[in-house]
Amino acid sequence: MKRSSVSLVFNIFLGVGIVTLIITLVILYNVKKFNDSAVKTSGTVVDLIAKRGSKSTTYSPVVTFNDNAGVKHRYISDVSSSPAGYNIGDNVEICYNPNDPDDAKIAGWRQYFGAFITGAFALIFGLIGLGYHIVRKVGRSRQEQLKQSGQLVPASFISVDVNRYVSVNRRHPFFIRCEWKDPLTGITHPFKSGFIWSDPTPYIERDKKIDVYVDRNNFRKYYVDISSFER
Repeated sequence: MKRSSVSLVFNIFLGVGIVTLIITLVILYNVKKFNDSAVKTSGTVVDLIAKRGSKSTTYSPVVTFNDNAGVKHRYISDVSSSPAGYNIGDNVEICYNPNDPDDAKIAGWRQYFGAFITGAFALIFGLIGLGYHIVRKVGRSRQEQLKQSGQLVPASFISVDVNRYVSVNRRHPFFIRCEWKDPLTGITHPFKSGFIWSDPTPYIERDKKIDVYVDRNNFRKYYVDISSFER
């Protein structure tokens, strides 16, 4: 898997987040538009309609109410829940379209239920997609800073390992382990590269040194240059 393919996956996540955010805003706008022109009255829950799914049964309240002309209407909520959100006999506030009283809603937070669902998807997918790009941008900035002001050391190749804790599109990333022995102190410093999405083993010459840029004041801050191993 190429890095561009990984970016595509996260771009799809970001795209889904943006689309669901737009849907959420449209839902909120429509609810507000309806409420601004709706007439409010009181209604009574007269029945609960069971909706049986594959895993559970949910219940939609049936509400009767009178419009301003005294005509009685029957409204079945399009939102169902388990357990039931209402009991038979409960009084509820109803908003209805004065031009079409059968176009009604139960007032309250349940009007925004669809927005809650799409908003949750927007948040999750958006954060995943955006987070990836933020991390990449911060990483690039840190790498460039180390290249410009850090110390370049020739590290010896140790191994290519797989990070089993990270998965994108059912693929695990590789990373390179290497080390450098400071000739002045005799201390050996281990390094790990960033993720590589295709096995770099065929492109690594075992005796060839790997460029590592380190912070002169803190060897825990470093960047392993793997650009020549990415395919």
